[in-house]
Amino acid sequence: MAKSSNPILPLPGLRWRGFTLQLFFLTILPLTILVFGVVFLSQSLHHQAMVQLVGDRNLRAVRAAADALSMQLDHKVYSLRTAARIIEAGAPLDGDSPALDLISAEFNGGLGLYDAQNTLISSRGGGDYLQTLPVGQADFWTQVKASQPQAAVLMADTRYPGGTLELVGVKLSNGRILVGGFSPEAAIQQTVVSILTTEQARMLVVNQAGEVLYYSGDRTALGDPLGLPGVAEALNGESGVNTVASHQGDLVTAFSTIPQAGWALVLEENWEEIATPFLSTTQSAPLLLVPLLVLALVALLFGARQIIQPLQELEVKASRLARGDFAAIRQPVGGIAEIRHLQNALSSTAGELESAQVALRGYIGAITDGVEKERRGLARELHDDTLQALIALNQRFHLVQASAATPEDRVSIDQLKQMTEQTIANLRRMVGGLRPLYIEDLGLTAALEMLAKESSQGSNAPVEFTATGDPRRLPADVEMALYRMAQEALSNAQRHSSSNQVRLELNFEPETVRLTVRDDGVGFVVPDAPDEFARQGHFGLLGLAERAELIGGSLQVKSRPGNGTTVQVTVPNSRAFVAG
Repeated sequence: MAKSSNPILPLPGLRWRGFTLQLFFLTILPLTILVFGVVFLSQSLHHQAMVQLVGDRNLRAVRAAADALSMQLDHKVYSLRTAARIIEAGAPLDGDSPALDLISAEFNGGLGLYDAQNTLISSRGGGDYLQTLPVGQADFWTQVKASQPQAAVLMADTRYPGGTLELVGVKLSNGRILVGGFSPEAAIQQTVVSILTTEQARMLVVNQAGEVLYYSGDRTALGDPLGLPGVAEALNGESGVNTVASHQGDLVTAFSTIPQAGWALVLEENWEEIATPFLSTTQSAPLLLVPLLVLALVALLFGARQIIQPLQELEVKASRLARGDFAAIRQPVGGIAEIRHLQNALSSTAGELESAQVALRGYIGAITDGVEKERRGLARELHDDTLQALIALNQRFHLVQASAATPEDRVSIDQLKQMTEQTIANLRRMVGGLRPLYIEDLGLTAALEMLAKESSQGSNAPVEFTATGDPRRLPADVEMALYRMAQEALSNAQRHSSSNQVRLELNFEPETVRLTVRDDGVGFVVPDAPDEFARQGHFGLLGLAERAELIGGSLQVKSRPGNGTTVQVTVPNSRAFVAG
């Protein structure tokens, strides 16, 4: 009884049963295992990520160094070709020439001009080595002599008393050979120093013979360069990253090749040398997971409700605004103050844009009315003046032909008469296009029927016209706009669709009037919005959309490549019928 009467004693044993035991095994222990697991997993992932990061960075660095060295070699080849052109122009190699001085400065091994028997003619710098160059370089001379004039040959692994030289040879048009030599170590060091990623990184350049042309580390501890990781692969023209475990840690080796000279370029670095300070800091970072997770969930909930959702709704409303729905942007979306201010700014801009669009629509309507008046005036003048004069002239030709003295005169007059009749026909067709003759007296249906007949003449795609419903007279501006849109749609179908059949339909419905032009041609990809018509070169479709807006109608274009095109204009009842 004494033991059971003191339940608050912090003793282990049976007192851990019940809720305490459940709390430990179901909450504390899993969380502890999770935290330690996250710690060890994060260290492992950090190790892999750092190795990959160092490898990717060093690979970019070694490729940049390879590209820079390749550019240097290309520049030296270009310089030697330039020197060859200067010499072929008549300048002596050992003469006074500022241009040759600049080029010679790039070749610390000197420039030598040789005849076809490999005998030195003249030189510029280089010392006595240029005299003995032909000895032991048979492959180099064979390649240069077999090349085309002005085609450079780059030869690696050339030994001379001072070290290793790279030779560049160019054959001149008269058979002579210009040779330039330069020390690769100076060129490599000049390029590589600025590209080394860290002080711990070591850059190695090896030629095909296994000779070390450059090494930024301690050469005494280098060993056999051909046995180092990445060297053999780079000498075979490969590029990549190797990771090799060593007693000092993982050694990350990035390698690449310089194809012009066949060099292997290797950059090695022990990643722990730069990663250890970071690891000590990141070991305790997983302990912050629990409060950070709670804070992240709270922030995520707040952001989802106050930022993400309002922005998504605002995006939808802005998309509807782009399609002309100005009222949608004025519906509030809520969210933080910045989003509300942005919506207010968009709403204000939408109001200004709507006012500008109304003004622009009125301006375009006035321009369209003016154009139609000009067309009617021009058609009237052509019909009443020019056409009547041509008809009178044709009648005179009839009279003159009857009184012609010779058959030759009658033939000439008959030719003039035919030309005049053709001109009269063309002028009548022009007048009909400027001012439809039937639309004012007989209405839109008759005018479209005549348009279909005229469009079928001289076209490979005949136009079939059908009218359905109860025909009615429409307002003059609506009839003229629908007629012009039919003209434009038929013209586009016959000029661009390569169709065999075109249908022109006019449907009078209780609530709307619908004009439809269909073809069975090649079709095209229809832009998503009318404002994209002009950017894609569909100016005719843009004109149709503007005319439809001017009369309060809507334009719908349906097309797919290979499936023809349908252009449909719908005018609502409020604009389609004349009162009474």
